[in-house]
Amino acid sequence: MVVLRDLAEFSDLIILLLAILLDLTIGEPPVFIHPVCLFGKIVEIFKKFRKNFKPVVDFLYGVLTVLAVVLIALLLSRIQIFLIEVYLLFTSISIKSMIDHARNCIGNGIIRQNVQKIVSRDVSKLNDYQLCSAVIESIAENFVDGVFSPLFYFAIFGLPGALIYRAVNVCDAMIGYKKYYYFGKFAARLDDLLNYIPARLSLILFEVLKRGSIKYGIKNNVKLNGCAISAMSYVLGVKLEKPGYYSLPGKYPEVEDVFKAIDVFKRLCMLAVLFVLFIILFRIAMFY
Repeated sequence: MVVLRDLAEFSDLIILLLAILLDLTIGEPPVFIHPVCLFGKIVEIFKKFRKNFKPVVDFLYGVLTVLAVVLIALLLSRIQIFLIEVYLLFTSISIKSMIDHARNCIGNGIIRQNVQKIVSRDVSKLNDYQLCSAVIESIAENFVDGVFSPLFYFAIFGLPGALIYRAVNVCDAMIGYKKYYYFGKFAARLDDLLNYIPARLSLILFEVLKRGSIKYGIKNNVKLNGCAISAMSYVLGVKLEKPGYYSLPGKYPEVEDVFKAIDVFKRLCMLAVLFVLFIILFRIAMFY
């Protein structure tokens, strides 16, 4: 019984390490067995039955949509089968897939149509340095959204934390923008809230790579949770710009800087895993 209890206490540690190993070797699983796709289908069902609601009703319908997706995520997280738990955490993080997406944007030069696949802005009128900037910004943002935040919530709340975070993130990605202003407002604000602490904690990891990142990231934060973009600009020394919204100083980024950003992303992911391992080990030590 003592051995079983000890194994249970270390299960989160083992789940984390195996999930990271799966991500680095496989990347993304097939769409039809991906929990994120399940979350997306639920949102699509609610969108299908959405009518021309008045603003208050539209907002409440958006709340109901998010809660439904979160409930499914919570139910999935309660499946206490070890291999399924590993799989669910694996599908909550995106390390290899982000690296692959970023590399697909680079050929002999920057590939415009591939950049459009990873950013929401219209890239048709962007010049080469702005395209490189868009890819680097996406890498920085996805470090928080796709790696650090889900791992952070896993370290604190276990698998339910990671899956619920991912569910909210999917809702925000699908309806949390201007087209769905009232319908998507709750998803957008909840996602902002969940990313608020991880986005700022991530600056500690940037600080390991370059001293002064914390101060620069906070001082030059480009949006509510855009600290990682500012910190990435500082670490690389490049100008990151979303025309009409923000512009960070530095030299104009080139394809070579996208490769450097991918390298920074890899190192940040390694530090994130170590950071989360420390939290889990600290939690285990406090239990004993």
